[in-house]
Amino acid sequence: MRYLTILGMMLFSLVSFAQTETAYIELKNEGNDALRKNDFATAVEKFEAALAVWPEEEAQDASMIFNLATAARRIKNHEKALEYYKKSVDMGYRADFSTYYIASSLNNLDRDEEMEQTLLKAIEDYKSSSVLAQMKKMLTTYYLKKGAEPYNQAAQILASAASADPEQYDEITARANNAFADAKPWFEKVLEIDPDNEKAQASLREINSRLK
Repeated sequence: MRYLTILGMMLFSLVSFAQTETAYIELKNEGNDALRKNDFATAVEKFEAALAVWPEEEAQDASMIFNLATAARRIKNHEKALEYYKKSVDMGYRADFSTYYIASSLNNLDRDEEMEQTLLKAIEDYKSSSVLAQMKKMLTTYYLKKGAEPYNQAAQILASAASADPEQYDEITARANNAFADAKPWFEKVLEIDPDNEKAQASLREINSRLK
């Protein structure tokens, strides 16, 4: 009887060990199933649970890391998306797409300077990437936005001259020109990335006509 008890305990231990050994695979598969169903929150939960029990001696699944980042992005958890897209890059998996989404996450987190540097490097590193155009567009959109702030301020300053005392005109013009000068580098940056950008070209023509 004692022998049977010991044998039963050994078998139970072996089954438990086997279940533990395969748990990460089952969790990964459950995450993939959730992802296919667009249940992104569950996908994140399952993928992270898989990572928590992933055997140290086993290399982590790079595609799962990328999918985890994507699921996090789809539920707008930008911090988590950033974390796992960075890990995807470190693992060398779809580095161009991962870097693009790193920049997107930084953009959503208002970490503009980091986004800019990420995109500038990516544009050099991934010149043949299918997401190169999207990278450039994200960067030029940022530059246009930054340039528009002082540019619009300059326009408002000039508009105030219509109701101002004529003696104030020179001072108003000087303030407007300072704002135009602040805007100019941003539009020049746009043209460095996209030489045919019509918005930047038109803005620079106006600025240069004012700053003669």
